[in-house]
Amino acid sequence: MRLTRYHLLLGAALVAGVLIAGLFTDATRWVLLGLLCVLASSCAALGVSVPRWRMFGQSLCRVRTAEKAVALTFDDGPDPETTPALLALLAKRGVRATFFCVGSRVARFPALALRLVSEGHQVENHSFDHRRLTNLLSTARLRADLARAQRAIGAVTGQAPRLFRPPMCLTNPRVFRVAAELGLQITACSARGWDRRPDPPESIAWRLLRRLEPGAVFLLHDGGVPARRLLPAVDLLLDGLQASGYRCLRLDELAASANPHLKSADPRDSLRPSHDSNGTDFRGRSADA
Repeated sequence: MRLTRYHLLLGAALVAGVLIAGLFTDATRWVLLGLLCVLASSCAALGVSVPRWRMFGQSLCRVRTAEKAVALTFDDGPDPETTPALLALLAKRGVRATFFCVGSRVARFPALALRLVSEGHQVENHSFDHRRLTNLLSTARLRADLARAQRAIGAVTGQAPRLFRPPMCLTNPRVFRVAAELGLQITACSARGWDRRPDPPESIAWRLLRRLEPGAVFLLHDGGVPARRLLPAVDLLLDGLQASGYRCLRLDELAASANPHLKSADPRDSLRPSHDSNGTDFRGRSADA
């Protein structure tokens, strides 16, 4: 078992609890123990929703590179109401992206999922059913859901996903354990557009551009977001990136570009995780190299 910050938190809380129990008596002891429980629980809860904390394991939040390039990623598709129009826009702008697809939607719209691959985009795992409470599933149910998504996506695209972005990017020890069993790297992002909010496209693009940095991983949705809101936002985002001298790459391409010596038919086959203050990033080589 790999030691994580969650284990360190539990250990620190246990030691603090023992010290409090030994040094204090009466009501003071219980007040301090209660405060300790609240503090430890709050830290763990934040770790669930903030992947950059790496509370339970290593998450891909960005790619460490000096190159002015970012990865544009889309969740919750494929969606026949939005994805085709998005693909047309990306083709027009000459951009390839990474799509974290819901397995049940891939099974329902196989032609659209296959189009993603045929047009040069990367397709990865975003669970099979995309339950809001995926983070609370038992280990067995979580494993079944992810494995089912792997099979559904692989059967249609001919490519087994290597990355898994949990619904809403929520994690816990079970999520990391099951993903590791299935050979999946937990993936989050460095910036979100929050495009499900009924905000103008300018606001969506601005939320991402203000977090612009080399190796950034941007998160948007092609599922459940109207094309009339998403497409103008993506267009504005691409204009901003171009004006800043940035280009968009697939996640695996971005990882490969971080290591120009990487030679692999599929750059993901040679990826190794390394760390920075923003969470796990990919350089295409081991952290101790």
